[in-house]
Amino acid sequence: MATVTEYLSQIKDLTIVPPVLISILSLEDDNELGFGELEKKVQSDQVLVARLLKLANSPFFSRGNPIANMKQVITRLGFKTVRSMVAMSMTDSLFSQGNYKKFRDEVWDHSIARGILSQFLCEEKKMRKEAELSLTCGLMQDLGKIVLNTIDRTKYIELLTEYQTTDKLLSELEKSAFGVDSIEMGVEAAKLWKLPTPIIDAIADKAKPPNEQSTIGQILGFGGTLAKLTNHGKKDLDTDSNFAAYQDIFALDKEAAPPITEVYSAKLSSNELYQFCSTL
Repeated sequence: MATVTEYLSQIKDLTIVPPVLISILSLEDDNELGFGELEKKVQSDQVLVARLLKLANSPFFSRGNPIANMKQVITRLGFKTVRSMVAMSMTDSLFSQGNYKKFRDEVWDHSIARGILSQFLCEEKKMRKEAELSLTCGLMQDLGKIVLNTIDRTKYIELLTEYQTTDKLLSELEKSAFGVDSIEMGVEAAKLWKLPTPIIDAIADKAKPPNEQSTIGQILGFGGTLAKLTNHGKKDLDTDSNFAAYQDIFALDKEAAPPITEVYSAKLSSNELYQFCSTL
């Protein structure tokens, strides 16, 4: 069975993660240089430009003033929102490798829900610094699954099917099939492609229990667990206990009415970014 090093040698020359996505994720926060670079990179993808123009001119954002170019789009939607949408659009292609609906439904939908639900928590807790980071990290936290699926799509879909139909943990099935789980694979692949450090750390956090994770790891853990409880990804044996742990960490009201799962599920379904993903 191949080692992590051997797997890395297989993928090092593959453009699994588009270079433009890496550069966009690495852009400095809202400043003149970053604004200009984002505009330049988005302009290179006419399909993406069309999607962003459509959203910016939707009733939710337009306020009756039509716009026709990317500079206006970024001004209207905001640097961080546009960067997040670009990341969503580009990561969509990563989860479509091999056109396996099962992989896309299980991994892509869960990743999107995790990122957006994590943002909701950040907004509720006034954690502005972590809000956008939680979305981009949420999108990339399952990079290892994409890598293993790329290395052997048939094998990965077989183990994903077994995961969905049994009580076995996905990490155990991955190790049995590949000799490595997707978290370790994701960390090493992220380092290979020089992804931003916060993304690498967020992937590594997935292997830790809630009380040992970093702040962003706990935010994503909460978002990912809540996603599973709202039918975005399979619910595992430890989902309920993890959710209870995150409720304690973030001092959430366990007796709230309606339950937090219902509140966040409704917010997700009406979220403009989530709706944007349905157009991809």
